[in-house]
Amino acid sequence: MLIIALLKGVPARTTKVVTVGGVLRREEMEIVLNPHDSKAIEAADYVKRKVGGKIVALSMGPEIKLSPLIKPLYHAEVFGVDEAFILSDRKMAGADTLATSYAVSLGVKKVLERHVKPIEELISTINSGAPADAVAAKAKEFYSQNLVPNMVYSELPAVKDSIVKQLSSGKLSAGQAVKMLEGVKAGYSDFIIVSGIKTTDGETGSVGPQVAESLSEAMGVDFPHLTYVEDFDIDSKTLLIEAERKIGRLMQKVELRCPALLTISPEYAPRPPDPATQVSVRGNSFRAKTLTPMKWNADELSADPSRLGLAGSPTIVGPGIDIGKPPVQKIVGKSIVFTKRVEKFSSGMVDFGPYDVGDLAQLLPEAAFAELKARGVLGPFTFEMFQQELFV
Repeated sequence: MLIIALLKGVPARTTKVVTVGGVLRREEMEIVLNPHDSKAIEAADYVKRKVGGKIVALSMGPEIKLSPLIKPLYHAEVFGVDEAFILSDRKMAGADTLATSYAVSLGVKKVLERHVKPIEELISTINSGAPADAVAAKAKEFYSQNLVPNMVYSELPAVKDSIVKQLSSGKLSAGQAVKMLEGVKAGYSDFIIVSGIKTTDGETGSVGPQVAESLSEAMGVDFPHLTYVEDFDIDSKTLLIEAERKIGRLMQKVELRCPALLTISPEYAPRPPDPATQVSVRGNSFRAKTLTPMKWNADELSADPSRLGLAGSPTIVGPGIDIGKPPVQKIVGKSIVFTKRVEKFSSGMVDFGPYDVGDLAQLLPEAAFAELKARGVLGPFTFEMFQQELFV
């Protein structure tokens, strides 16, 4: 199963970083992961522990800014993300929610095509009458590229009955193997997309549902979606989702089937894994992680330029206003903050800063954090700092 988590980099502080036309110049900002997206990662992790598969992070924006945000996510939560794609192109700049959703939907479609193609090639190889060892060699190549699940081909001792292994041993005929691979191919259509309920730089909460609508157009299906999900479970066999969401004072219980898109509420808390599903989870999962985020531009998405960026954005945004930094939680004696003002600096080809005394430092990438700590400009958040912020 493919589990696609939609992520976004947002400004760490909403200062004067927009043009008169209202277009965010993200390449000039300090970017952090949208706080609401952490719940999407938790939800994706739960689905993988319950059903198995691959968690694919999908984001749009400047690659140089997003790559440092995504890399730590490979080790987030229990499993972390397994693969990441960044949609990055000047043609996409200045996109409103409609143009963003269009580009993201094409990214989702390309993720699906990327995983379906190897299965189709294996089916074609078998149907051509190629010997089993030739099929195994091709499957091993895809396996090393992390493109086929363990149920198709695996070198893990715990996976004893992959389709290719059974074909090679004579337990399956060519026709039976093709039929099983056709089932794997069809299964890719039953994917799930999760996202945060909104972003801190837009607050519209509309991109998730708009991505579902764009996918309905791109894939020729009615793509179901559900917003403000506070709790959900998914059946590992039928892929039926039972979800709860709160709309105002109304609590709704909704059933929907994959493929589906869920926007996850801040109140969401993942359930514990189901031990009974772990054998199937292993078979549905993939060999390893692809630790380098991959970039796709507009041409690689086969996107219509008139629907991207400013050209595809009917929304008109006014000039930005300096409203300071968003609120953050700091704990006296535990949170690591700046103890001195630090001007703009570069680390790992990424620009950071400036920072004032008391600014939270724990969200910085590991290399930048270590560099600043060595310079002696970081320290614990003190009670005196708290008093200063509270009363001055």
